[in-house]
Order: sequence, then structure tokens, then C-alpha cells
Amino acid sequence: MTHARRAAALVALALVAGCATNPVTGERELMLVSKRQEEALGRDADREIVAQFGLYQGPALQRYVEDVGHRLVAVSHRPNMTFTFRILDDPVVNAFALPGGYVYLTRGILAYLQSEGAMTMVLGHEVGHVTARHGAQRLTRQQLLGLGIGITSLLGDDFALVTGIAAGGGQLLLLKYDRDQERQSDQLGVTYGTRAGFDTTDGATFFSTLQRLSGDRGALPSWFSTHPDPGERHDTVRAQSQRAQAEAGLASYQNDKAGYLRRLQGLPFGPDPQQGFLERGWVNHPAQRWRAPVPGGWTLHTQAGRLQLAAPDGARAVLVGLAKEGDAAAAASAFAAQEGVAVRDRSDLTVGGFPAARVESTIRTSNGEVAVLSTFIAREGRVHAFHGLAEPADLPAARATLLGIAEGFQALTDPRALSIQPAEVHIVEAPRTGTFRSVVRDWPVPEGVGLDVEGLAILNGVGADETVTQGTLLKVLRRRGG
Repeated sequence: MTHARRAAALVALALVAGCATNPVTGERELMLVSKRQEEALGRDADREIVAQFGLYQGPALQRYVEDVGHRLVAVSHRPNMTFTFRILDDPVVNAFALPGGYVYLTRGILAYLQSEGAMTMVLGHEVGHVTARHGAQRLTRQQLLGLGIGITSLLGDDFALVTGIAAGGGQLLLLKYDRDQERQSDQLGVTYGTRAGFDTTDGATFFSTLQRLSGDRGALPSWFSTHPDPGERHDTVRAQSQRAQAEAGLASYQNDKAGYLRRLQGLPFGPDPQQGFLERGWVNHPAQRWRAPVPGGWTLHTQAGRLQLAAPDGARAVLVGLAKEGDAAAAASAFAAQEGVAVRDRSDLTVGGFPAARVESTIRTSNGEVAVLSTFIAREGRVHAFHGLAEPADLPAARATLLGIAEGFQALTDPRALSIQPAEVHIVEAPRTGTFRSVVRDWPVPEGVGLDVEGLAILNGVGADETVTQGTLLKVLRRRGG
């Protein structure tokens, strides 16, 4: 389409869609996404988000988040809108919202919050993104740029595994709000929280936690870099909270720190090792009872039954999941038959004594072509799919490394590895007054969690050498059943 024709089409679309009044600002703005379309986009993407991340199975904590969330909606600029609040089973510190009223907190962010007031601020911020229609604004800008707003993946689950996430949910997740929208949502979080009678001052403290976590690439999503500086947000939110409370003039504001912390009792912390963990050059999957060799320096990320192994520079990766088919040959055929998969070679083989099949292909993504070496291994009625990824030009050098992971597949029989349990948050009272470092010596962090005393201090929102008084509630970590 020529530039002139595209411009004409957009003008026509704008005339049909017209301008809409923003519920928060009251100003008229060009909006190419209707509220009904917002609801449909959010509903479709929600299914993909739940499939991608999984839901945390903690009914009491879920009800608590919903209760606070709905209290905020009731005093928001869109009190009659239906909102859905979910806790995702993801250890990454994250919260986000989708158009149509879908708000998500990860169990990771809940672990790092210190009080009900802080959680209220985070929830109010995400509700603010929805009430101010920030998602619709970003989608409108994408349409004006001719980028489209695809909703569903046309290529199926295996292709979604290789490319990371199905198109609809992924595209909505990658709608990076600009800094003005983030600042507006901070203000709305304060406004809604204060109106509902919560003390959002502790929300400012959480931005200090974000600042301390920002040095750990694995702790925060990369797109947090588009948010305003956490230090700036700490000062701004604290001042906004104090001003809002002075203007509202309520006798008191709710900030149940002890109640919030006690609700975290038993919350899983970090990745679930039953779904995969690295140890001494091997990736172990206790739940599926297999292991495979991993090159030194590679990292592991697990999510909703899928494993992502990545080289230190990120240029090579192996994604592992279960295929739907019952045998290796059928799984290979189903993968090869997908639109967008250009097969270069195919063969049958045996891996670790198990029947297997291999497909060498290239897949075109939005970022260009990716070379994929897929190995399908049938064992005990399941087919394990190993997808090795590299740039096409790098494939000759990467081949041995990528195939070596799949070809080293074998049964996991070590009883200790098979029985390993996830770490959980436990709430304890400081038995004495002293520095945080000295007090928590009574509760050493379990081996393999990847957290030292400094990291545990961040989890508690204090400095490692800061004094904590006797009786202070602290978060410590233990293995489930330990």
C-alpha cells in the first residue's frame, strides 16, 4: 500500500472510530480501538498469558489480591468495568495489565513487596493503565504506524515454543508504555489507593527494592528499562501519597504489614526445581525424570513446563518441551508440516536408547530467519522436543553444541535430584535485636536458590547491616518439607 493510500485508509478508519473521551483526563483523543475491541483483545491474550506462565495455585492469596483490586476499581475512573486479577506462577518480579481489565501480579513480585500498602500501590498502578486506556493508546499508535495488532498464532504450539510466545499475548505484553504513561499510572495508583483508604506510602519503598534488583538481569523483565528511574519514582510517590492523604483527610489509612507478610507463608520462591534445575554441568528435570548435559556458562529459565537454555551471549539457545504426539516420528512430521517451517533435512535416529527423529529447518520470525535443529525423543509415552536455535550463519559452528544437549538425553535416577523441592517463603520473628546479617544466620538460605545474605536483605526491604529489632517479622527461605 502506498503512503497516500495508507493515509487515506487511516483517515477513513478514524472517521469511523471517531474520537473518544479519555475516562481519566476527560480529554478527546483519537482512538482506533473501541472498548469492545479492548475487551476482546484482552480476553484472547489472557488465555495465552495463562498458558505461557501458569497460575499460582494459592486460593487464599488469590482472593486477597482480588479483594484489594476490586476495592481500587470501585473508586477508579471506570468503577463499572469488569476487572480480572490473576497471580502468575512466575518467579520474575513483574506486574502488568492488558486492555479489557486484565491485571497480573507474579508470585515473584508478591514475595518482594513488604506490606499491603505497597501491594495496593502496584495494583492501583496497573488498574490505572487500564482506566486511562494506555493499552488502547499504544495499539492505536501501532496501527497508525502500520504495525497491526495480530491476536492469534497461526503456527501452533511447537512454533510458539520456538518463538517464545504466541502472537496475541506477546504483542500486547510488548506494548511498552512511555514514561509519561508510567508516571500517570503511578499517580493513579496513589489516588485510587488513598480513595479506598489504603496507605500507599510503602509503595515508594518498593521502588528502592526495584533499584537494588536492577543489577540482576534475571530478576526484572528487560522492558523495565523504559520505566522512569526507580529513585525518582520513590521520591515522587512518597510525596504524592502524603499530599493525597492530606487532601482526603481520612482519620487513618490501612497498611497491614504484618497481615500481608503472614499471607506470604509458604509462597514458592524462585523457579520450581521439579521443573528443571542446573547442577554440575547437567540440566535435571525431576518431574519428567530426565537429564541432559549443558555447556559451561549457559543459563536456564523455566516457565509453564518449558525450559529455555541459553548461551552466555544469548546467540545460541535450546528450548525444551513436550510434543503433543505420541511418538517421535509423528512429532517430527507435525512440526515439519507447520506453515513457516522450511525443512532442510530430516532423519530418524536413537538417543540414549530411545527412538528419536530430527528435523533441520529455518523459521522466519519478525527478527529474521532462525536456524533450528529439532530433536524429538520418545520415552515412557511422552515425546521430548529439543529445539536448538542459532543464526543461520552461525549454525556450522553451533551444530555440535546444540545437538550435544539433545543427544546427551538420559534417564534421571539420582534419588536426591528426583526428590528436590522448591524453596518457600517462611515468616519468622527476629529472636533478638541485631544486624539483619547476624539475625538471619539462624536461617541459612537453601543451597541452589541463588540468593546470598545481601539478596535476602533485598527480599526483606532492608540493608544487610541494618539493625532489626527483636520481634520484627522477617522473610526467610526453606525447602518445602524442610
